[in-house]
Amino acid sequence: MKDHFQVMLQKTMQLIAIDSVQSTPCSQSPFGEGVAKCLDLVCETAEAMGMTTHNEGGYYCTCDVGEGETFGILGHIDVVPYDDDWSANPLGEIKGDTIYGRGILDDKGPMICCLYAVNQLLEEGYKPKCKIRFIFGGNEESGWKCIDKYNEVDVMPEKGFSPDGDFPVINCEKGLVGYDVYLDVPKGMIDVDGGSRGNIVMSKCSCVIDGELCGNDDEKLQVKIKDGKTYITSYGKPAHASTPWEGDNALWRLLNFLSEKLGGEYTFLKEKLCHNDGSGADVKLADEKSGKLTFNVGVVNIEKSADGKDKLHLIIDIRHPVTYTKEDILQRLKKSLFAKDVSVRNFHDPLYIDKDNELVQSLLKSYNKVTGENASPITIGGGTYARALKCGVAFGPMFPGMESTIHQKDERLSIADFKKIYDVYYTAIKDLLFN
Repeated sequence: MKDHFQVMLQKTMQLIAIDSVQSTPCSQSPFGEGVAKCLDLVCETAEAMGMTTHNEGGYYCTCDVGEGETFGILGHIDVVPYDDDWSANPLGEIKGDTIYGRGILDDKGPMICCLYAVNQLLEEGYKPKCKIRFIFGGNEESGWKCIDKYNEVDVMPEKGFSPDGDFPVINCEKGLVGYDVYLDVPKGMIDVDGGSRGNIVMSKCSCVIDGELCGNDDEKLQVKIKDGKTYITSYGKPAHASTPWEGDNALWRLLNFLSEKLGGEYTFLKEKLCHNDGSGADVKLADEKSGKLTFNVGVVNIEKSADGKDKLHLIIDIRHPVTYTKEDILQRLKKSLFAKDVSVRNFHDPLYIDKDNELVQSLLKSYNKVTGENASPITIGGGTYARALKCGVAFGPMFPGMESTIHQKDERLSIADFKKIYDVYYTAIKDLLFN
């Protein structure tokens, strides 16, 4: 008898083995060779299942089966960067009972789970009630240009789910906004450079200060003095910006040190920026529907200017409650940071689907059937492709209480949990989409 889970696991490992961090555009994809290879592998896999596929110039691919009204299952094959500080191969390795690899949770593993769940149902003789369309995007982590392209050339399904969040069912996603903030460079700061993306808690930050700063007892802070300058490197722990308390922001450690030694503008920055709830910047907000705002300074650097008016540049990632707007937050940031130059660099408006909606209740019922729980819908600060749908929710793959390593080193998932995830998707898709 065919072991569908093992076949699915092998295909997942093939997909993870392709480095699909956004890279230099190539003829096959505007997002780089790795994204192109992943989309090709997905199409090849789906075609072997008898699905109809289409690759839209390396932006995204679709995989269709069935007829009638279209139901979308949306996810992505691009991943965030990884470093060498992993205890296993970031491009996929099974150690003991654990799968390691960038994308096993976010989002290659869950999407391949759903694809193979549909394939198993087809092989077992079940018939789709509608057209099921998989949309595999190539630019979720860096701007959603794949979804923009889809909306230019095709019609987005009205209903669907994205396996790119948490179980049981996410019916509410906070507003997601990245802000560019420009401030005067603090006195004595020659250079600073930290972080790679706004949506990741900063794990390293380096700074050069004019003058000699002595005395340091923090083992995660390296301080060196040379030629009258102080070179500082601060280390933290990455995490997803929607859950910044799970990380350790390297900028906080740096500002704590500089505030202690120099005070003034550095103390101002510490007090304004070093709060996960945004309280320092007067954006500590919450509502009953979606909970509390989160605040993360993901990138810091100095933008040089030919006229000598260099600016301290911050990228601040904010996940705000659904009853507030990105404009509300922008005005608060300007006022609290005394910043004239604050702008929105990227955003996704909030998503809210009533908990009694038929889609929400069907997925919830299937989840509870497999797990034996009596769970209710939840809210997250993460942003998923569910926002691209008129009626969409995020559905898995993270179980309640599971340690999240998304966007962190050693992204991983136990084989037992992966099997459970597969069982949930199989059951939910069968109950909702098949006769």
